[in-house]
Amino acid sequence: MPGSIKLYGMAESFQTYIGIDVQAGLKPYFYTAINSGLEVIACGHGRLTDVIAYLAGQSSALVAVNGPVCLAHNSVQIGLFESGDTTESCTRLGDRELEADGFHDLALPEHTKKAPLWVERSLELADSLKRLEYSIETGARQYFETQSDAAYWLVTGAMPYDSRSLEGRLQRQLLLWEFGLNLKDPMNFLEEFTRFRLRTSQVPLEQILPGHELRAMIAASTAWLLDNHPDRVRHFGTIHAGEIILPVEFSRKSN
Repeated sequence: MPGSIKLYGMAESFQTYIGIDVQAGLKPYFYTAINSGLEVIACGHGRLTDVIAYLAGQSSALVAVNGPVCLAHNSVQIGLFESGDTTESCTRLGDRELEADGFHDLALPEHTKKAPLWVERSLELADSLKRLEYSIETGARQYFETQSDAAYWLVTGAMPYDSRSLEGRLQRQLLLWEFGLNLKDPMNFLEEFTRFRLRTSQVPLEQILPGHELRAMIAASTAWLLDNHPDRVRHFGTIHAGEIILPVEFSRKSN
């Protein structure tokens, strides 16, 4: 796609694929790193300094951020929204194209003059990536924006359950297990979800990863696909104008 991220080499040109989920809590960043063989090689949860310390040590990495990494050209303040009265809440092309395609759960409030805290955190991360000389265009260290819930929606054709709920976590872990990550098969969890275990508080919840970790894994897997199978991702919007890159196929045959 003209104007989109340009990978600097052939397939498997990056050593590490990193997904970062951004929230609004005291430790708003969770990252997961995978290698070319889809093995999880690192993960962490903390403040901006924590994730930046890991990113600074990478010589070759493709980073997918589950959150906005840039503003629209016509924005006049931090955030994704125009100031003043407007009937259009999303000013970025990628957001508008996603909405036009049918994904309406962007979790962005209408008619606001200030961006949500998680959006500001994501933009702070993007600024830090630039200072580390990560690029959204070319080089050995690159980054781009993705949307983990929209990734699930585009791949399956169904709006996912809330990623904080048990059913939402089961959905996402199943998707990643089928993709080829070394996770526990969530269907085995369901087989162990018996009446006795539920009555006696022995449901094996530790087998299902938390939502923020699963969102980061989906982002990292999208980075792997972008590098190794660019025909299996889709670009919404254009670079520097809110481009969002999502997978269109998440299955084991992608390996």
